[in-house]
Amino acid sequence: MSCLFCSPQVIFCGYSIPHPSDSRVNVRVQTTEKVARDVLKDACQHLMLRCQHIRGTFDKAVDDSRTKNPPDDHPSQNMDPD
Repeated sequence: MSCLFCSPQVIFCGYSIPHPSDSRVNVRVQTTEKVARDVLKDACQHLMLRCQHIRGTFDKAVDDSRTKNPPDDHPSQNMDPD
């Protein structure tokens, strides 16, 4: 399961930020059978894998685009600053 609230083992999940200037987040997860910490850990690992996939796909698309369309000298680069 790739998202925490999509898991069939999760009854409730939520978060709160105690104060905007405080770098903490309170997370609450309530589960049916499995330990909430394990469910949260699994969801975080799936999220990291999804982010790595997205980053890899994006980087490949950028490389492919640069290969197909090499940058040209833009006319504004050759203009006098006057």
